[in-house]
Amino acid sequence: MQRIWGLLRDRNLIFLAALVGGLVAGHGAVYTQPLVVPALAVVMTLATLSISGQVFRYPKVLIRPALTGLVMSYVLQGGMILLLAWWLVDEPAYFQGLVVLAAVPPAVVVLPLTVVLDGDPDYSLVAMSGAYMGGLVLIPLIFLAFFGGEHLFRHELFLIVILLIAAPMAISRFILWRGWQQPILRWRGGLTNWGFFLALYTVVGLNRQVFLDQPLALLHLIFLAVASSLLLGEVVLWLARRRGIRLRRAKALMMIASMKNYGLASGLCLALFGSAAAVPTTVATIVFVPYLMWLSWRLRIRKA
Repeated sequence: MQRIWGLLRDRNLIFLAALVGGLVAGHGAVYTQPLVVPALAVVMTLATLSISGQVFRYPKVLIRPALTGLVMSYVLQGGMILLLAWWLVDEPAYFQGLVVLAAVPPAVVVLPLTVVLDGDPDYSLVAMSGAYMGGLVLIPLIFLAFFGGEHLFRHELFLIVILLIAAPMAISRFILWRGWQQPILRWRGGLTNWGFFLALYTVVGLNRQVFLDQPLALLHLIFLAVASSLLLGEVVLWLARRRGIRLRRAKALMMIASMKNYGLASGLCLALFGSAAAVPTTVATIVFVPYLMWLSWRLRIRKA
């Protein structure tokens, strides 16, 4: 029984099951699509429970790491995604999806992964907080720059930003204030993984014909996803170490600069642009699974 329970909580196995399920039995995705945003809202609320109010007691000390988180996620990784999209992508729907991917903050998995892989969790926490709070402003600005007022003033955008960033932050503050976090944290890993299962299954299922009928047509998106995650992360880690940054902080920087919130991006794409725009975020999520496996091996064996 313990073994079965362990398998049901294994992130890599859950992501693989979502991918296979979406390709083989993706017809159910039309029924799970309305559940994606609520599921991601729960995931985001659980993730932001890690952001303690104590983090903000000394704001002057936090400015630099918070700005670093913004720069790493938006200027560095977001800029690279947009540059490669401009160079490689001709399909309007795919370009829309990549703009959305560039506009979202880092993946929620960065926080627990930093702890597991012996990074600097305090630094990662502040940098992630800066990126998410900055996202409240940057997501609308990026949409305005690339899509004009057409999508900026759609109520769906504001609703999703509220549901997936502002509301989770507010609800998690309330949970921490009431002291309810301990029983919730026991279930956070499983709930987070299955929330992502629902999102990944849905976006793969909605686009299953593209993956099954035209796999070679997605090679440019696969290259873009690998370059903006694995390759970029390796460059950041190497440069950080060359500049004398200690390994634990360098690991945190590497993860913040190479992981976007693919679930949030997929939710925005589905709500605002349709399933075709979610193809690049789905490809990036698929690439993200082996990248997580690689990262777990890569950083665990690396010594300071």
